[in-house]
Amino acid sequence: MKEIRKDLNLTQQEMASLLNVSRSAIAMYEKGMRELPAAASLAYNKLMLFWQQSMGRQRTLRPINSPFLQVEQTQCVARLKACQERAAATIVHITQQLSAMEQKHQKLSQQLHVLQSLMQDARPGTLQMSLLKNREQMVLIRLSKCSPERRQMLQFRLQVLTARQKAALSGNVILQQQAAVNNT
Repeated sequence: MKEIRKDLNLTQQEMASLLNVSRSAIAMYEKGMRELPAAASLAYNKLMLFWQQSMGRQRTLRPINSPFLQVEQTQCVARLKACQERAAATIVHITQQLSAMEQKHQKLSQQLHVLQSLMQDARPGTLQMSLLKNREQMVLIRLSKCSPERRQMLQFRLQVLTARQKAALSGNVILQQQAAVNNT
């Protein structure tokens, strides 16, 4: 019973209502702890028969030619196209942002290296050392804004957007094929 109930997407309560028994009776029957009453068993057998007959039928999709469907398909194609275009534009933006971030990281890393080299030659407690340490802190803060973790997050967003763009393209192709079938 449980398989048919699940195949029909029915809860135990819904199945109980169909068979005119309690939910607990269905639960106990599914566990093998109880038999169904005669009337419920008859209703269940009828339900199984209908289910088996419907499983035996082969469904063929006929083209549906309705103005509502055509409008709906046109709107879906437009939404998918817009989604694809937004994803493409965002991909370009993030790619540019990622490239700029990588260049900035490289430049700041070079600045940090120079500052740290100068700090090795500066005497502790001098104005020069204080200035170099201050600059080092500023560079480290700016470096954190283009860290490998942030660049990795942008690369992940690129992957997600690329997948979204591909999904929108696939959906668009499917809808156009369905529209072609419906127009024939």
